[in-house]
Amino acid sequence: MTKINNKNWMRSMAVGACALLFPLSSFLFSSCSEEPDGSNLFSTDQKTIAELLRDRSELSAFYRILEKGSFDKYMGTYGEYTCFAAMNDGVNSYLDSLYNDESYLISKAKQKHNGIKEDANWNNLDVMAKVELMSDSLCDDIARFHLSGEEHLQVDLDGTGTTWTTMKLGRSIRVGTFGMDAYKEEYIGLTSLNDVSAIVEGDIEAINGVLHICSNVIPRSDRTTDDQLRVEGEKDLKIFYAALEATGWTDTLLIEKKYNADGTAKTYDLGNNHSDRDGNSLYYPKECLVKWTVFAETDDVFKAAGINSFDDLKAKCVEWYGNCSGWYDYVKEKGIAISTGDDYKNPWNVVNMFVAYHILRAGMPIDRIVYEKNADTNASWNFCFGYEPQEYFETLLPNTLMKVWETNPKTTKNLWLNRYLTNNTLTSKLGMFGMPGDGDHTLVFAGVPVDRNRSVETLNGYIHRIGGILKYDQNAKDALHERLRLDSSTFLYELINNGLRGATPGEVSTLNGGGDGNRVAFENTFFDNIVCYNPGTLLRFNVMGAWRAHNSDQFQGWDVYDFAIKLPHVPTGDYELRIIYPPMGRGGLMQFYLGNTSKQSDMVAVGIPFDACADPNIDATFGYEAEPAEKDETYDYGVASDQTMHVRGYMRAPASFSRGTYNTVTDPLTYSADDIYSAAKQITGSNNCRTESGYGTMMLRRIITTQRFEQGKDYWLRIKNLVNDKNLGWSFDFVELVPLDIVNSQTMTEDWY
Repeated sequence: MTKINNKNWMRSMAVGACALLFPLSSFLFSSCSEEPDGSNLFSTDQKTIAELLRDRSELSAFYRILEKGSFDKYMGTYGEYTCFAAMNDGVNSYLDSLYNDESYLISKAKQKHNGIKEDANWNNLDVMAKVELMSDSLCDDIARFHLSGEEHLQVDLDGTGTTWTTMKLGRSIRVGTFGMDAYKEEYIGLTSLNDVSAIVEGDIEAINGVLHICSNVIPRSDRTTDDQLRVEGEKDLKIFYAALEATGWTDTLLIEKKYNADGTAKTYDLGNNHSDRDGNSLYYPKECLVKWTVFAETDDVFKAAGINSFDDLKAKCVEWYGNCSGWYDYVKEKGIAISTGDDYKNPWNVVNMFVAYHILRAGMPIDRIVYEKNADTNASWNFCFGYEPQEYFETLLPNTLMKVWETNPKTTKNLWLNRYLTNNTLTSKLGMFGMPGDGDHTLVFAGVPVDRNRSVETLNGYIHRIGGILKYDQNAKDALHERLRLDSSTFLYELINNGLRGATPGEVSTLNGGGDGNRVAFENTFFDNIVCYNPGTLLRFNVMGAWRAHNSDQFQGWDVYDFAIKLPHVPTGDYELRIIYPPMGRGGLMQFYLGNTSKQSDMVAVGIPFDACADPNIDATFGYEAEPAEKDETYDYGVASDQTMHVRGYMRAPASFSRGTYNTVTDPLTYSADDIYSAAKQITGSNNCRTESGYGTMMLRRIITTQRFEQGKDYWLRIKNLVNDKNLGWSFDFVELVPLDIVNSQTMTEDWY
């Protein structure tokens, strides 16, 4: 019996002991509160994390921080936690650095001593006395950052750039290995946490998780993105920061959460209305964090382009954006005059436009920008057949998209911005995907590379260094002329900013006090891009799991719903709009509408009512054609039958993803025994989303409308339940906006993935 199995056995014994004393329902259906269920204590001879901490005198200061932050009780109750415990010397050094930090003198957001009570005798105090001078909120902050709601072993390391999510909502720890340049020789080869703290004794098993003893407190930035750039002076980003400051975007990067008009933080209260269909209480966020991702050129990148100062950058911005109406449809449609002067805070000044395109409303660590294969996603990983992750995010440059593409994901995991491959989502080979050099696809622009090794997390976001000049130009626009698969978890950016996109059920369960962690509930005003007309509309998000869904997660809801969701902006053109959905008994009968505002009076019905409950195998209106039982050399993986179905407004799901966790069979096109981009089964199997044919298990795409979309306009998609049945639901995993010349290509077909 292995070590891990032994621990699982001990845990099951503990749960069994609890079940004899407490009703199973009270164990499973705990409340939405973050307070852990204190009844779930242990009676075995194996120790909890709390007991392990109390046994180690060198961890007494850290344990006292947990107590002051009220997190000691978590470490003494049932669950699967990871605790990174800093030794007393490390705690002492860290508190000294906080106490003596004078950056508050020039910071816009920091307080003196970082929340530690002033004491003239500070330098003569022992570490326990220093801990007592810490505010409870500071202890809460540090404690959360050193705890995770999931178990993370050192063997989970997945190379450079891996992050582990903490109980500090939306914050993560960057994990790696100290190399020969480690600042202490004895750290070489040890696991590194945020490049400073070393795990000196790891994988200490407890009955409720794992304990890692660390040399230092894990440093976390308590500075906003603006302060991080300005106070820390990220020395190699001086030119970029000069532009950021001149344009006034620094003030935007100070925002940490959504606020009311009076300056108080917005709060959300679902009362008792936060359960799933089985009665399980779900976690819901009571505040909405605001975070940012900033892509920044280093001074060396600028210098390679002949830019040695802010004035040089301004001159280049005139070249790049002075005549942007030639490709920037929004500018042309609105008749906007572009400024090349020194009114840098004008949103249509060329420098302001350059900077705005570098900022996303969603704060993402390097390994969460796309749905990446790593230790966190492994359990639910569902991409297959060589699919390379590609996502699209709206920037602060009005109505523009930035494309992020991960190439070579099985090895180097390169990230590129605005990579442009001709016919990226088309192929002349039925049932296959195109590759560079095959005659159909030419690499026009490799893209701007993202440096995976020098990212910085801030209090409210991330700064990612890039290895080229990032701008919205003709290449960036042309790179978007393809089938755009827009995942709801990318343009509902609150999911990202509040740590829910990429979250695991274990992490969410911890936030839910040990209760259900598969779904998250939301108050109806939580999202900027959603308006609910019926207050009874239920908004839910299925976090990563074995869902039949792109990226293994899915936005959905139930009840007598009536809501509208704002679609991402795309370059002007004629598009086909599609959604993906599961035909099933709870699917719902709904009507779609489109409008240029969220007002109900602006909405126009598109198409006839849509029955997501209908069985495609029975209802002839689908034009559905099941896959043939016997395959021969003419078999095309359903591409030809897709075209038949398309006439009646339907398509099969893509073959690029499967039902999560069924990723054991390798890609038949490029067989490799260790290919992480494998199919659920063979393409003809029952678990692949493209070929599942059983009612309640298949996935289909529904074509909603074909019309012109203008970059200068907003588009709201309304979905209204037409029947008074609270058990019916809607699914909004992703939408596709596809240029009509891509749809109607006479020589090529859309890739089957």
